[in-house]
Amino acid sequence: MSNFYARICENGHVHITYRRVGKEERCPECGAPLLDSCPKCGQLIKQWHYYGMVYLTPKNLKFERPDQCPQCGARFPWGEEKESF
Repeated sequence: MSNFYARICENGHVHITYRRVGKEERCPECGAPLLDSCPKCGQLIKQWHYYGMVYLTPKNLKFERPDQCPQCGARFPWGEEKESF
């Protein structure tokens, strides 16, 4: 079985990979911290399970980035409204 995880940076860039976020790992696009789970309750943002050989690409995974945690309702950093000055 293979597991894949949605990893999203604080600015909203989505990365799908076979491993969880490592300590202090950052987005390759913008350098912001990556999240793979809710900072409040720890629920994974999205996890896929595959059996057998899988060639994973963003095109073969349907994933819509959530703005809040489905379990506790906390808003993710990319879903928070930015203040305008």
